[in-house]
Parts: sequence; C-alpha cells; structure tokens
Amino acid sequence: MRTSVAQFAACSVVLIFVSAAMAQDTRVSEEEAGVGIVHLITAAESAFFENQQRYAVFADLLQSGALERAAVQSSDKLRAFHRLDLQPGHELISGFTLGLMVAPDDRSYKLSLTHKTQPCAPGWFADNTGTIFEGKAVECIAENPSVPFVPTTPSSSEPSTTANAAVPSPATARSWGPPDIDQSIPPVHADATCPLPQVLKEATRHAEELVDNLQRFSATERIDDIEFRKDGRVRSSESFLDSYVAQIEQASSGSLRIEEYRSGGSELRQPPLADVGTAAFALIFHPHHIKNFDFRCEGLAELNGIRAWQVHFEESADPVKAFHAIHLETSTYKLRLKGRAWIAADSYEVLQLETDLVSPLPQIALQMEHMQIAYAPVQFKKRNLRLWLPENATMYIAFHGHRYERIHNFSQFQLFWIDTEQTVKDPVAGPGEPAKEPSAER
Repeated sequence: MRTSVAQFAACSVVLIFVSAAMAQDTRVSEEEAGVGIVHLITAAESAFFENQQRYAVFADLLQSGALERAAVQSSDKLRAFHRLDLQPGHELISGFTLGLMVAPDDRSYKLSLTHKTQPCAPGWFADNTGTIFEGKAVECIAENPSVPFVPTTPSSSEPSTTANAAVPSPATARSWGPPDIDQSIPPVHADATCPLPQVLKEATRHAEELVDNLQRFSATERIDDIEFRKDGRVRSSESFLDSYVAQIEQASSGSLRIEEYRSGGSELRQPPLADVGTAAFALIFHPHHIKNFDFRCEGLAELNGIRAWQVHFEESADPVKAFHAIHLETSTYKLRLKGRAWIAADSYEVLQLETDLVSPLPQIALQMEHMQIAYAPVQFKKRNLRLWLPENATMYIAFHGHRYERIHNFSQFQLFWIDTEQTVKDPVAGPGEPAKEPSAER
C-alpha cells in the first residue's frame, strides 16, 4: 500500500515528538542488546574452551549447547539469546553483522558485532581475553555527527537532477553510506585453503540451475524509498507494497535479460531509483558473465552462523560486456562493478552479495552505487525444488548531490511452469477446446 504524502506528514509529526522524547532510551536499549549478545558469545566461548581446549565457530557453539548453557547464566544473556534468529538461512541478528573468526590453531578468536545500514552507529568487538570494546568508524569520529536520525516531514519537491546541482566528492558520499568494499575487508580464516576453481565451478552450476528453474516467478515485494539530507536526517520516505513478477530470458548467444513487472499502484521514482534486475545479481556467476570478472578468494568466513568462502570480484574494463547499466532519458551508461560474495562452503550457494562501482561516473554525477543482497532458501514442495532466492536487497546511491536508500523485501514466492507431464497424459485439445494453462506453485 502506498502511503500518501499527507498521511505520512501527519504520522511524522507524531514520530518527531516520540523520537525526541525516547531517542536516548532507544539508543541505550540497542547498546545493551549489542553488548548482551557479545557477552553471551564470549561466555559460551570460554565454557567451550574449558571443555574442549579450543575455541569454536558459531555453528559449533550452537550445536554443542554451549550457547544455551551460557544464556541461563543471567537474565541479560537470556534476553540476548532470544534475540538470535537461529533458523537456517535467516539473518542471525536483525540489522547487524556478526563476525566470529577462530585462529587456525583454535587457541584464539576475534568477535565483532556491527550495524549493517548505519555505519556511524557503534560496534562491539571482543577476543579470547574476554575484554569487550565499543567503537565507531574513523570517518564517523572525525566528522563528529552529533545530529540524531529523527524522521521529518517529507519535502513535496522532487530531487533536482540538473547539471548545476552540487556534486559531493566520493569521500563525502562514503561518509553517509556503507564503506567501499575495498575499504573494509571482513575477517576471514586467512590460512584456510580456498578451492577457488571448485567454488566458481559450483557457483556457476547453481546459476545455470537458477536460469533453468526461474524462467518466471512472482513474489510479494515491499519497497522502502528514503532520501537523506546532507546532515544525515531523513528528507522524505515512501513505502510501497507490490505484486512482483520477473521473467528471465536467455538469447541464443547466451546473454541473459530479466524483465520485471510490478502491480499495486507504485510509481518508482525516476531517476535514479528505477533499479531493475535486483533479483538476478547472482547471475554474475553464470557462464555468460563469469568470464568477464576477475575473482580472488579472501578466505573462509562465517556469515550468520554459516561457513562461507569470501570471494572478491571485479569486472573487466570492456564496456561491451558490462553486466550492469544505468539509463537516463535517451542515454545508457555502462557501470563497471566490483564486489564481494559469500558462497556456502558446503553447498556452494550464494548467500550474500555486495557490489560497488569501480569508480564514480562524473559525466552523470553518479558518485556511489552500493548494493547489498541477501539470499535465503525457498522450498517449492510439489516439485521438491529448493532455490536460494533474494530475500532482501538494499541500494545506496549518491547522485547529483542527493543521497538515496532503497530497500526491497521479497516474500510469498511462486514459480510458473508448463505442466508437461499432464499435457502428455491428456489428449490433444480439439478445435474450440481450451489449452492447458501454466501451473503455479508456492
């Protein structure tokens, strides 16, 4: 459902007063929750080491029962335990990234808990000494952002896209959005031997299966559009709920094209937030595209409790083979991507992707486009088919002096296919008789 400007404005007035009165309490509550989770895991690690003479990755802490035993030590740890989402494929801690790296000899570990979408919010860090640290990114400390994020009444004016608009430097854009993927490298087991050829081979196989099985699918999609002021405050915000249909087409040359359709009354803002093809970014690993990227395995990581190979990639400079492009009026600009993928160490499914521009496009004042896509397993019972599909995707973009965030959340997936088995069994339809319709399944 689209929220009108008038409706949102009325709500915003309420939110301003509530947020102003409770902002400090909310920050304290979130800080207590973050510290509680770190305390919980360090206590579990200490107990695990006492019993096993080694430290453990998160999956081992959970399987051994060490995490649950640590949870009952205090009410704070128990509340922290209940905040964890332990379902396979789900985000372990909503809104946060948990990093737990154990040394190759299992005699030490490093733990981090940081915000996914608020780079200037505090993060918490610990190691096998049991000491817990709180810190912020260096650029956030340097800029001293003292203004809290409080919703404000949306502006009725449309964002300017004229060539005379103020264009921030890349450094200024980055102080707002997530850091560039090469600026901050998540921790990994650097000494783990990464079978990169095997990882890419299996990821390619899954990409081909995705194209074969995902010729057409639908989902319910929620879109949140947010525009930020230079001081980090929200300028305007809109939400949409749509029926989303995507169709992947493969030409005889092997090139892929995704068509997207939305119904439900949403009118996506133009430009720059008319993004399409979000669901298909894992097709970077498809045979038609993978050869245009350079890959480097950074090591074995742990993502929300799942062991995964952390792989860095960068697209070649050949614009003819560009995977991604932006369309402005009658012109098309090819974008050169770099990024990082987390590929499950056991199944080789793509769990998460992050992408950035290799360099800004000054000719269109595009300073930043950062994409984060998380995948989750979806089971289609009738065909006994399990696919990893995009669960959510967030795009940050700095364009002509404006800063935008767009969040996609997908749910209620359906596949469409021609039921060939039933067609074989039934007689051919005679003149005037209806033909067999495509089947759909959740």
